[in-house]
Amino acid sequence: MMWVRQVIILVAIFFIAFLFQNAFLGRLGLPGSTPDLILVSVIAVALAYGYEIGMMYGFAAGILVDLAPSTEGVIGVNALLFMAAAFFAGRLLDPRDRTVPLLIGLTAAIVGAVILARGVIDSILGQPTVVWGNMAGLILSGAIYAGLLTPIVVMPVVWVVKKFTPEVAV
Repeated sequence: MMWVRQVIILVAIFFIAFLFQNAFLGRLGLPGSTPDLILVSVIAVALAYGYEIGMMYGFAAGILVDLAPSTEGVIGVNALLFMAAAFFAGRLLDPRDRTVPLLIGLTAAIVGAVILARGVIDSILGQPTVVWGNMAGLILSGAIYAGLLTPIVVMPVVWVVKKFTPEVAV
């Protein structure tokens, strides 16, 4: 029965992040990149459940994002990048060393690395949307937005996981 609660929590996290990102954050017109709430939720799940479950969640979230009508590009790229983000988020910090400033820095660094990796992969695959002159601004703005979203997303996700599935929380 534990896995049912876990699946419900993960599905709820994804749909809340997906709805907020597409209905609200994507329409704000902020400078630089659009805040990637789904990627921050992948990092939050990896921090709360560990890297294995985080990678599974990242793969599922990435495939669903790639299949969304508003997404352009090759299917599977987001899944690969979200899995890598979950792996590093779940493995880099010991659970006893996780303070809010470290989590903000870790999330910002991972999101910046994912933006850069997405640009590299899209360039290799011949996507015309990559403009390398704008990449530094996109990485910086994406990292700043991720850092701002971290206390709003990661802390509640970790709390919900510990509250409703304490037997599997990290």
